[in-house]
Amino acid sequence: MCVIMHIMKRSAIIPLKRSLFVILCLLLCLSCKGTQTADDPVPSAGQATETVPAPTETIGKVVPETNSEAPKTALPEPETSEPNGTPTEIPTPEPTPTVPPVSDEQLDEGYLDAWFDDSVLIGDSLVAGLDMYVTKERSSGSPCLGNMNIFGVSALTLKRTLAGERKETAGQVMFYSRYTTVSDVVEQTHAKRLFLQLGVNDLKWYSAEELIDVYDEIISIVKADHPDLRIYVHSLMPMFKDYAVSVLPDYETHKTASKKLRTLCEQKGYTYLELADLVCDEDGYLKYEYSASDCTVHLNSRGKVIWVRLLRSCARDEYYAGIWSPEEAANNG
Repeated sequence: MCVIMHIMKRSAIIPLKRSLFVILCLLLCLSCKGTQTADDPVPSAGQATETVPAPTETIGKVVPETNSEAPKTALPEPETSEPNGTPTEIPTPEPTPTVPPVSDEQLDEGYLDAWFDDSVLIGDSLVAGLDMYVTKERSSGSPCLGNMNIFGVSALTLKRTLAGERKETAGQVMFYSRYTTVSDVVEQTHAKRLFLQLGVNDLKWYSAEELIDVYDEIISIVKADHPDLRIYVHSLMPMFKDYAVSVLPDYETHKTASKKLRTLCEQKGYTYLELADLVCDEDGYLKYEYSASDCTVHLNSRGKVIWVRLLRSCARDEYYAGIWSPEEAANNG
């Protein structure tokens, strides 16, 4: 080709004839394409030789792309409910059925008082005072605490109660016309729940640790006789300040014993009823507005209303938890 171009440059052919000559030369070159002559250069050793792949027939066919990597497992696409890719909504489960709420007004009117029909409350003179209040309410037509059995003994102590439970002495709980033990009262009343209000009369003789040990032993003996019995323990009743100064100069003993009693209940699975916080001042003494006229540890009528409401709140808690219902009580009755 180079020779031909050289001839064209050197010749004096006129332009038309030059054009025809160029065309003739091109045709000559095309006819010789693909034929290698002995004059073609041979690649030297070590020189890379370009290999042209053979043409592949692709007309009317889809040629898959080659991939030297191992095939990958495609992750499934999230389900969609619409073509635009909006994720399918997970159905919301139906809410767990709940019982109808009980307002404070309904609670005060005795809506859940049937819960107390198989319960017994045992304690000292504080309980004796509550018994008189409840009896008065019932006589006026109020279903106050249902048919709960209430037995209070003046000046009853944990020490005397424990001696009775150990059979070292006669029982100390007045059960109608005779004295007996706590365990016997539970047996005679067929109680499923035992409420205790004791301990404040023992603070003059026991340390906080000793008081809790005695309390624990009493309950353990009763539970051994009645393993399915549910236990409810009241906090130690706060003292009126002037009274506390005269009988318990170190009032910290009262506060320490109260904390340890709460801890005992938490450890043993008993229900702890925090009555003290509802009727005491910021220093832990009984408020004057809830104190009976003797200004010691006893409650007046206003204080007893608070006490009854606290007891009724136990019924509401079990009602909300689905453990008990008024309908169930009516059916059992």
